[in-house]
Amino acid sequence: MSKSVVIITGANQGLGHEIVKKLAAENENYRIILCSRSLEKGHQAASEVTNIANNTKVDVVQLDISSDESIESAARTVEDKYGRVDVLVNNAGISRGDAKTVREQMHQVFDTNVAGAAVVTDAFVGLLRKSKAPRIIIMSSDLGSIGNTLDPKYPFYSYAPIALHYKAAKAAVNMVGAVYAVQYKDEGFRINMVNPGFRQTNLNSYAEGAGKKEDGAIEACKFITMGDAGETGTYSETEGPIRW
Repeated sequence: MSKSVVIITGANQGLGHEIVKKLAAENENYRIILCSRSLEKGHQAASEVTNIANNTKVDVVQLDISSDESIESAARTVEDKYGRVDVLVNNAGISRGDAKTVREQMHQVFDTNVAGAAVVTDAFVGLLRKSKAPRIIIMSSDLGSIGNTLDPKYPFYSYAPIALHYKAAKAAVNMVGAVYAVQYKDEGFRINMVNPGFRQTNLNSYAEGAGKKEDGAIEACKFITMGDAGETGTYSETEGPIRW
């Protein structure tokens, strides 16, 4: 049986690592490529995936989504070793930069969360075209919903002015995914934006009141494993669709 090849960016920690663990535990005949900026941290994270289904394996590839050179090198490595990609999960991202001005903060967060996802996608499209059921999942957030932002009943309504750069970047990456969904629809691609929910991860400093981080992998894994069936161009969470 041909193995499904899944590449997950930013997978040495947080939600990316939870996706790796869930896929590895529940799906046979998978080749999971755990991407990490640091090879050392990537191999450490892979060693922590102890529950592996039959004929499934977790490999590690160095990938820094803020570096075009790193992205191109990772794509060559994957092509040489695997020949194709069935699923790309654009998970890597940051919640804030280390800049002191609004302009610099916007540049840093948009460069990583938006431009990074677009450049990675472009680099792997050729390998995805070799799949019988190419899928792209973009890890977004309900904080990127303009409808939610304007709704006083939204639980995180008060976050609007606090997380300007992050919310704007998530709205922008939703547009990136929507454009790709239209662009590659006729080629059979399934491209969907996923909200993992408010989970305890390093991205929010393990915020009190956040949900279990492992539950943040559920919706992403649904789309990863759906094969050539299912929708494209959606924005959803485990509870259902999210308004744009």
